[in-house]
Amino acid sequence: MAIKVSIDASGGDYGISITIVAGIKALDIFSDLELVFVGDKFSIQTELNKHHSSQKFSKRFSIVHASEIIAMDESPSSALRKKKDASMRVAINLVKDNTVNACVSAGNTGALMAISRFVLKTIEGIDRPAIMGRMPTMYGYTHMLDLGANVDSKPKSLVEFATMGSITVKYTENINSPTVGLLNIGEEEMKGSDNTKKTSELLKNSNLNYVGFIEGDDNSLAHRTTWLRSDLMDLKVILHLKLVKVWR
Repeated sequence: MAIKVSIDASGGDYGISITIVAGIKALDIFSDLELVFVGDKFSIQTELNKHHSSQKFSKRFSIVHASEIIAMDESPSSALRKKKDASMRVAINLVKDNTVNACVSAGNTGALMAISRFVLKTIEGIDRPAIMGRMPTMYGYTHMLDLGANVDSKPKSLVEFATMGSITVKYTENINSPTVGLLNIGEEEMKGSDNTKKTSELLKNSNLNYVGFIEGDDNSLAHRTTWLRSDLMDLKVILHLKLVKVWR
């Protein structure tokens, strides 16, 4: 069964010159993939004509015209209100209309979250969307969320993120009961902010395979499948630790 994905071709720092090349490579790698490139039709076709290899995939991609582009520094609220024919908005609309199974965009993250939430809504039991990243470790991969969709999350939202992450890992990594850890300044129960401690209590009483607090070092992360950050400072800490290890 083919998987059909809409691509915000005009989005991102470099737009069509990069997204079209990436799309062609994806079609070459995944034989069951079909793409819908969304953006200025003339510009997309011009870029496709530069790549002769795209001709052999012509039956597996199509183009949908969109007359507007959301800039990388544009206000998400402004993009949501004013740019209804932006490539990102049109690509997301194709998901809502069941024309495609998913949408991919390298564009303005804030706008992507705002428009997706407005157009697609959230499923029952989930209040906020979250961004998840897949990070390599010594023993495979660990998954981290949220990576920027929310600046400050309440305990209830963090449990929702844990649920989404756990389910995603279960089906994408074929792990029946993924472990879940909560990023903290230490593994001891008495450490952390009130928000972090409340989140931990909720996770303990959930149906998730919660293993407790974890620290932002490789030894802790290597054995965890999914981990949560409770605020933006956690992300800064983990990035700092990674950079220190790189430079050493």
